[in-house]
Amino acid sequence: MHSVHLPPADRGEVECRLYWVGHEKTSRDGTKCNNLGIGALLAFVKLSRPHFLLGGVLLFALGSAAAGDISWIDYSLGQAMVGVMQITAHFVNEYADREVDRSVGHRTMFSGGSGVLVLGDLRPEVALWAAWISSTAGVILAIVVAFVSPLAATIGLVTLTVSWIYSMPPIRLLATGWGELATSLVVVVAVPTIGWAVQRAPVNTALWWAAGILLPVHLAMMLAFELPDLESDAAAGKRVLGVRLGEARSRRLITTMLLVAAATAAIGPTVSGISPEVRWAIPAGLLPALILLKTIHSRNHAASTLAAVSTLAVVAGTLVLVVSA
Repeated sequence: MHSVHLPPADRGEVECRLYWVGHEKTSRDGTKCNNLGIGALLAFVKLSRPHFLLGGVLLFALGSAAAGDISWIDYSLGQAMVGVMQITAHFVNEYADREVDRSVGHRTMFSGGSGVLVLGDLRPEVALWAAWISSTAGVILAIVVAFVSPLAATIGLVTLTVSWIYSMPPIRLLATGWGELATSLVVVVAVPTIGWAVQRAPVNTALWWAAGILLPVHLAMMLAFELPDLESDAAAGKRVLGVRLGEARSRRLITTMLLVAAATAAIGPTVSGISPEVRWAIPAGLLPALILLKTIHSRNHAASTLAAVSTLAVVAGTLVLVVSA
């Protein structure tokens, strides 16, 4: 990454170009060259959408908490593998959806993409190259993790595959109506399972009940993320589940998924013998869930997407405390 000073068009003017950036900046004294480099770095950070990585950290912690005694070396290896594969999905999605994202009218912190490629802050190739580099790192980490847990490594490679086929043709799961379920299975089933597997611990029934509670919550969150972009996605031919269902049925499905999650938490201790404390997930997630239901009807997209994330985070955090007790 470097700047090149070209012959000025007139005395005192210097044009600064940065290869990674999709547009050019000019200044008379060249000082913007350095600022442009910093801007490209910040754009790359934004492209990676690091706030989404926190979900992977929380769900991985859930699996490891269910294992009991924790080897922090194995924990770090597993978490690194999960993080790299998660960020791969971000890069691939940004690259694959760059044209669709141009028509997004209600971009939020959690929906509509980062906007970096759309605005020309980075070249599209940067996202693709970053995806290949992070994929290579993911495969290397999976090989290392295989010495700790072949199961964790195998699941990791499956999640890496989903990271690509979710957004990229010819499969492009997100446009089939099954992408939301695939993503939810990766995040709330595969990631906690990796966290548990790297600790080589006995099976903990509470972990699978926790995943059963979180799966419908995550599905509800995915649908909430799609609501702001229904019109632009439909116009671009992006047939996500929300587009297929329409706004009204999507809202009803979100409500249904939240009720299914609450019912799962309520009956779990009765039918499986897991700790009754699992039921604390219901009151813990009640307030953000109610805010989510209110804001999806009022079409306050910034609030609804934040409430959806908060519901998942609070419920998952409560379950981490329960399974680790």
